[in-house]
This record gives sequence, C-alpha cells and structure tokens, in this order.
Amino acid sequence: MDHEDEFLNTFFILVAQLCSDKAKESVEKERESCKQMQMGPWGMLLMHLPQIAVAERSYADLGFLHTKNKGFLRKDNSLKTVYESLKSDLKRLEEVTRGTNSIGATVANVSNQLCQFIMARIQLIDFYEKMYNMSVNGKVMKYQELLQYIEGIVEWHLLSCSHLALAAIKTGLTLECEILVQLTRAQVEVQNWRFLPTLMALYGAQTRMSAWERTLQSKESWKLGFGATFLKANQQPALYQWLVKLRSAILAKCSLYFHTTLSQQASPGEMRSIMSKQNGDYYHKMQTFQRKHDVSAILIIFDSRGIEDSGSGYRHPARGADSFESFPVVVCCPNTFTQKRSVHLDNIQSKIKERQLELVAMDKVIHYKSTKDQCTYAFHNTDPRMTLVVVLENGKQRDKETHITSFLTDLSMHIRCNKVYECLKLSK
Repeated sequence: MDHEDEFLNTFFILVAQLCSDKAKESVEKERESCKQMQMGPWGMLLMHLPQIAVAERSYADLGFLHTKNKGFLRKDNSLKTVYESLKSDLKRLEEVTRGTNSIGATVANVSNQLCQFIMARIQLIDFYEKMYNMSVNGKVMKYQELLQYIEGIVEWHLLSCSHLALAAIKTGLTLECEILVQLTRAQVEVQNWRFLPTLMALYGAQTRMSAWERTLQSKESWKLGFGATFLKANQQPALYQWLVKLRSAILAKCSLYFHTTLSQQASPGEMRSIMSKQNGDYYHKMQTFQRKHDVSAILIIFDSRGIEDSGSGYRHPARGADSFESFPVVVCCPNTFTQKRSVHLDNIQSKIKERQLELVAMDKVIHYKSTKDQCTYAFHNTDPRMTLVVVLENGKQRDKETHITSFLTDLSMHIRCNKVYECLKLSK
C-alpha cells in the first residue's frame, strides 16, 4: 500500500470512529512531514480533510437540524451548507488534479468518491428533516413514503465510495442507511398488523446497530454540542442513541399490537416483567385507565379491508391467507369483553365505517352516544388502520369525557412515535 493510501485509510478509520481530534492531529503531522508537497495535489487534499472530520462529528451529534454549529468558521454554518461547500471544493480539486501524476490520480479519485459520500450525507440530512417535519404538531407519519425515500438513497449509493481507503466511512454510511430502512419498514409492517415481517425488520435493525456500535470501539470522550443535554451521560453519539430510542419505541408499539399472541408464549408474571422493561408499557396504561375510570372496555380495532397477509401471528408462506372478519380486535382490556360477540362490536364496526375519513385524519377524538344500547363510544386512530376505542356505560360518563379524550390523544401520540421523531431537533 502506498504511503498516501495508508494515511487515508488510517484517517478515515478515525473519522468513522468519530475521533475528530485525533484525525485532525494526523493531518497536521502529515502536512509537517511533507512541506515540499504543500502546493501539490496531496497538500491540497490535506487542507480539506480536517473539515470532513469536524463535519462527521457534528453529524453524529445530530447537528444537521441546527443552523448554528460550533467548529465551522462561516456565516451560514448549517451542516448541510458545510457539506455542500465541501463537495464543491472537492469537485474543483478533482478537476485540477486529474491526469497530473500518480499522486494526482489518487487525489482525484479520492476527491470524486468523497463527493459521492458527501452527497449521501446531504440526502440523509434531507431524510431526517423530512421525518422531523412530518412529526411536528402531531402530523400523520407517512411511513410508506419515507421507506421509498430511504430505499432510494440506499440504491443510489450502493456502488459508491469503492476506494479501499474509504472503506471505514462507507461501512458506517451503509449501516446507518440499512438501520433506517429496517426501522422504517418495521413501522410500515406493524401499522398493517403483520407479525413476522415486523419482527424481522426489528431484528434486522438490531443486528446492524450492533455492527455499527462495534465500529465505534475507539471513541473520544463525547461532549455533545449545541447546548444539548440529550443523553449526555452516554458514551455513544446522539444519532446512534436516537436510533436506539426509535427502535425501542417501535418495539413497545409492536408489544401492544401483538400482545394477545405474545401473552400466549409467557405466564402473566413473565409478561408483566417483560413489558415493564419496554420503552412504554401501553397495555398496562390501558388496564390502569380502564380500572381507574370504571370504563367498560378499551380496545384497538384493525381495519383489514383491502389488505392481505395481516394478523396477530405467524403464517406459513405456502398457506393461503385466512379469510377473517374485516374488523378484528387487536387487543382489549379486559379480555372478557370480546369473548363473545356483542352489540358493542357491531356498533364500533358501524361507526368506524361511517366516520372513516375523520378517523384516518387522526386529528381529533370522535364521540358517539347510543341511547338504544345505553353506551357511549370514543374513537381515535393510532394508525391509519388502527382505531383505539373506549366503551362506557351511559350512567357512568359524568365528568369522564375530558379524561377519556385526553387519554386517547396522549396514548395515540405515543404509539405513533411522533415524539421520538421530534427529538431529532435538540433544544438549544
């Protein structure tokens, strides 16, 4: 391996490990050792490398959603602008060094592939901004749209950054993209009540997160910038910790939607112990509210119309899809409420059909009072096909409507994971 390739390999390993200070020190030593080449292709490349190290550290600190970042000496120092400026500089460097000599050819090749890497970073920043903007003010998260977006980034950069010296940062980029694909796919699958695909996506995310964590074995002490207190005590970068938080939130959602199936695999005591360790024990919240406010039942109904291969458990791929009712019960507190068909389920199904457009907007709680059956129902969608329902006897609803509305709104917001996506933008 040539000296230049060896240096670049070591430098980008440090960048991938987010050791920006060590990476910058290595550049300074290299510039000192080859002063006679300062104005040549190699010297020009060395001038740009420290900015890459600083930018990558800032990116891992979730700095890409801020307009002011420490370490960049320019008026408009948003991280996206910094990356775009770097890309322009490296593009010019590639043009002036190509075809000069062997070192110039190496510099031109590395500059070209760094432009590809930086382009991927800019596209990922756009993706994170897209997720954040979808989440604010309780907006509906369009997971299928997000999945197509991140899969497009993966496909676009599949063959980029092939230079051996860039292997470390390419590995980190690939793992980050694949984690985002798996977590977004898990969101798509869980809201469509698909058990095995959801579990496989969550497992796929976890294996890649473990692999990414191993690439960060050599770490500088983390000092989160931007006045952030987010996960201050943790050694791992804020971006990695946010991905852990997102996976935990999806796992908690999965544990609720597939609670009936999972509870058949463990004793009640074991189930309580497992659920208590989740990011949020939504089933326990439903139980607590149902008992505290003496409501008849709290349940989630799935609208399976126009969708195939959904359900609460495994299904062998060679077996045809089961034909089950259009509005199966996903989970219910208490369990006895749905053990036999009742007029309540018919009323609920009828109202979901009737108020579908309002429910899928997911912006308000809908109340329906049945004088005939002496019951009041409150509906709020947690996902486009998932409706959270509270059933209350008419004689017991005094002063409870406000509590029910607040409960449905709060629980739905947490199940949707909007708050986790809002955490991308740290308080300054």
